[in-house]
Amino acid sequence: MLVRVSSCGTLYWSDGDVVWDDHLGHRQLKLAEGTERVLRWFSSWREPESIRTADENPEIGERLVRIARAMIRYDVLVVKGSSRQQREEEILRDWGPWGTSARAFHFGTRSLRETEFTTSEMTAKTLLEKAKASPPPSPVRPTGEHDAIALPEPSPEPLNAIALGDALNQRRSVREFGEEPLRLRDLSTLLTAARPTRPETHSDIPATGNVFKTSPSGGARHPTEVYVYARNVEDLDRGAYHYDGFSHRLTPLDAKLDDDELTALAGDQQWTRNAGALLIYTSVIERNQWKYPVSRTYRVLLMDVGHLSQTVYLMATALGLNVTFTAALRDELVEDLLGCDPANELVLGMSVLGTRP
Repeated sequence: MLVRVSSCGTLYWSDGDVVWDDHLGHRQLKLAEGTERVLRWFSSWREPESIRTADENPEIGERLVRIARAMIRYDVLVVKGSSRQQREEEILRDWGPWGTSARAFHFGTRSLRETEFTTSEMTAKTLLEKAKASPPPSPVRPTGEHDAIALPEPSPEPLNAIALGDALNQRRSVREFGEEPLRLRDLSTLLTAARPTRPETHSDIPATGNVFKTSPSGGARHPTEVYVYARNVEDLDRGAYHYDGFSHRLTPLDAKLDDDELTALAGDQQWTRNAGALLIYTSVIERNQWKYPVSRTYRVLLMDVGHLSQTVYLMATALGLNVTFTAALRDELVEDLLGCDPANELVLGMSVLGTRP
């Protein structure tokens, strides 16, 4: 029998312990002292008993053999030709180009057959009790030091003038924009995609922090924050702004970029230098963590941005604007622009908008 270290596991430190995370089997194992030596020994296919020769002391050699046998039982070491080894080879073949982190995230957050879920009634009861001891985080980022700019109330006529089916069929990702500035009222209309439909003020937020908007969000958490970079918008100075959907206002962030810097931020995509405005999406993870303290919730953050950006697509189509979405961003440059901390607010993508040529 030949064994080798599993390719579907990772090592990390936790409170001074070395932990093996088997993301395929959903197991975390605290490893005993000296285990690293066994892992290195079996970096290639070897007989389990061969580890005995790794140390001149027979007692230590015998201990290493016992560790190896335990590792085989828990799939830290996999047996050549076993179903587990074959499965790992299939995963490496299909996920190889994306690297260890991507497959560790996906398989580590899969729901297994025995995964337990609570009912919506139980969840609601639990959250109300939790809110008494630990209130949920704010559903909107606090405004900065600057005075917020009130946006004009959007007119519903342009959106109502086109049927949903027509908007869906006409929706396209277009990377060409005209020289005419984006109208402030059109920008205001687009931002209502991130405006609560109910409640309408901070004081109306229920104890659980649920918020409802035109796009769906897992658990009604709406972790997505929207920022505007105004490049060519009428009656709006060039620069970055934070959007508060409850007050329908923009707060300046004292951050401006020239077109070269803007292009660098957007992964060197030259077409962004002709845009009217960029809607940048970040995700505030504590909003979802408060209700769902499990790693699978990270998937929901990504879907949330997808829902919102599609709503923006359809609204832009109805307004006669060109629009596209991109995730090809230099996150660090975006974080510097917006002043957000990647430890708790994640940069996920942006919609690029402008008038038609």
